[in-house]
Amino acid sequence: MREMSRERSITAESIVSWSEAPVSTEVDREVVLMNMGRGRCYGLGETGSSVWRRLGSPIRVDDLCRELLLEYAAEPEVLRKDVIALLEQMLEEGLVKVIA
Repeated sequence: MREMSRERSITAESIVSWSEAPVSTEVDREVVLMNMGRGRCYGLGETGSSVWRRLGSPIRVDDLCRELLLEYAAEPEVLRKDVIALLEQMLEEGLVKVIA
């Protein structure tokens, strides 16, 4: 059980990408995701959509945050905390996977 919780934990060093589960589309420049297996639909706001677009190829969370800091005026630690929280929610919903 301990191993599983470590795998599910996302840190700044984690490498993440889209999982195979969601289907995505854009509506008014925002991403809408559907997890067919769970029968759930998710609407991402502007920032969430920006994060999602960057997950098409595996990316280290710290690198993702650096890219977002170029786009958004935010304190680095606050942005990192918020991005990790979003990614953990996406992981819980089966939308993303942790590669390493």
